[in-house]
Amino acid sequence: MASKLRVAIITHEIDEFQDSNYLLRHLSRIWERDDIEIAIVKGVNQELPKADIAILHTDITVVGEDYTRLFNQYPLVINGAVTDISKTVFSDLIVKRSDAYNGKVIVKTNANFGGMRERQKKFNEGDWQSTIDIQRPWRRVEWMDEYPVFDSPSAVPSGVWRNDRLVVEKFLPEKNSQGEYLLKVWVFFGDQGIYYQCVANEPVIKSHNLVRREFLDVNDVPEAIREVRARMGFDYGKFDFAIHGGKPVLYDVNRTPGGPKQNLKSETVERSYRTLSAGLNSFADQL
Repeated sequence: MASKLRVAIITHEIDEFQDSNYLLRHLSRIWERDDIEIAIVKGVNQELPKADIAILHTDITVVGEDYTRLFNQYPLVINGAVTDISKTVFSDLIVKRSDAYNGKVIVKTNANFGGMRERQKKFNEGDWQSTIDIQRPWRRVEWMDEYPVFDSPSAVPSGVWRNDRLVVEKFLPEKNSQGEYLLKVWVFFGDQGIYYQCVANEPVIKSHNLVRREFLDVNDVPEAIREVRARMGFDYGKFDFAIHGGKPVLYDVNRTPGGPKQNLKSETVERSYRTLSAGLNSFADQL
């Protein structure tokens, strides 16, 4: 290995990594200040830079073989095992139409992030209709801005069940003693991580309805959630989950998390970035 560590970040051709708010973009700035050489690989049709470590950071649900072939060029690939983050790959909450479950449910895209990245890919490939926000029957829905909640599976439109791009999951939110809704978030890079919960007054928590964040002890991340990380081969990412009925329920996994959108104290953000950036050392030590 050269004396100066070299890291290649493999991004999808539709990604604009350099101008983004991706968490990894913030971490890469810290690495550059620490004299680590960073190179960005945008798509598969460019000359590959030499590097000691590559990081798979393709912001799309399923990584194709055209990208995974790039792995052979690098001694170590962070997240190289995480090529599919579809809901059907990791979710234990999915309800089938024939199931006896009768509680509240939420309808989501099987693809990550509401299928919006797949929508962008279609547009880039010349499908101009992918930008038109038209009302589609449920059986033809491919992407969603919001995930609707229904009182029971019987209230779910029949077209949802016939659409293999959608999934129906048990809706199992977490609430505190004040009646506020909670979303637990674990962000990790190698052997480093941060753990916090988002608090909101609405059951489906998004950045726009967030009331506050509360930082938690990363050692308290439930073992069941850590086991999913190990099973899926995640080196870097973000897991969203809740504690419902005393048990952790996993909502989402993400290999390309974004940075915070709301204003936080800068020292808190910088401390989190610095903590996570130190996780690169655990991979450099393997070289």
